[in-house]
Amino acid sequence: MNTQPVRAESWAAALCLLVLPVPVWAAKTDIVMLLNGDRITGEVKELAYGQLKFATEDMGTLYIEWTKIASLTTTRTLQVEMLDGRRLLGNGAARGDSPSTLRLSGDAPEDVPLVAVARITALDTGSGLERLYGSLSVGYSFTQASDVQVFNLGTSVGSRSPTLHWRATLDAQLTSQQEAPSSQRATLAGTRERFMSDGWYRDATLSFTRNQELGLDLRSLVGVGVGRYIVQRSDTEWRAGVGLAASAEELTDGSRRESVELQIGTTFNIFRFDAPQMNLAASLMVLPSLSDSGRVRGEAALRLRREMVEDLFLEVSLYDSYDNRTVAGSRSNDWGLATSLGYSF
Repeated sequence: MNTQPVRAESWAAALCLLVLPVPVWAAKTDIVMLLNGDRITGEVKELAYGQLKFATEDMGTLYIEWTKIASLTTTRTLQVEMLDGRRLLGNGAARGDSPSTLRLSGDAPEDVPLVAVARITALDTGSGLERLYGSLSVGYSFTQASDVQVFNLGTSVGSRSPTLHWRATLDAQLTSQQEAPSSQRATLAGTRERFMSDGWYRDATLSFTRNQELGLDLRSLVGVGVGRYIVQRSDTEWRAGVGLAASAEELTDGSRRESVELQIGTTFNIFRFDAPQMNLAASLMVLPSLSDSGRVRGEAALRLRREMVEDLFLEVSLYDSYDNRTVAGSRSNDWGLATSLGYSF
């Protein structure tokens, strides 16, 4: 009796339950005062590209030009990321002596020119669910001629503080057809990033991967690294890093292998914050093995996300996984294109 499909489905279901995000509705108690005297109550999301993203109960999400704002009051900490890599903190903000400046309130008020600001993010000071952000996307396709069905699931949840950022993600794909065995591809990963001075950061990663096209039942990996933000502007972000990783793999032929690898990676993001919001993200990770001479793995991804209506988005993603030493009968390269609908919070 073949029990592999049951084991695979149970494994995938367990991953979904671990990181499936729960929508969060934070209390909208922040206040924006406009130069014309209007007062708006809502929730600060972020300030980027010269616009404040402000969520309200009755009017939806507003994008307010900073030059029209007199003051901003919030119970949360504001983190200001400067173009030179500095991170400033304050408990509120107002316009400085001129419309093109930002004055952070706190123990040592400081005027900051907006042209030197990469991004302003509101950091929740609450606990539990109030500090989380995330997204959930699903996709499905069916080809009648070949009777191929493809189901995609992507979800993420995370939280950011003035010095720390953590995130858990799940990307899964199930391909099935009547005349061939089903194929599963999934990665569950958790990352923890600590910010340092001058745009530097250090991170730690724990991930679990399954890719039957590459002959991989399960790869458990832990890694640590250091990196730097090379470009950090209101609409563009580029960073690169290097580190070490140790992995243990269970292969589809029943064998097992362990490896110590060098991690060399980079990510690039382009943002557009005016409606409709768009985000183009690209990432590349190359992992040459230090314990298995000549073996090289690679992971690449390209994702375009476009907001359809508030918090609902359409996503098109391209992925590629490579391993030059797979088990006999398996591919060395697995790539695909997926289209999904999703929700972010």
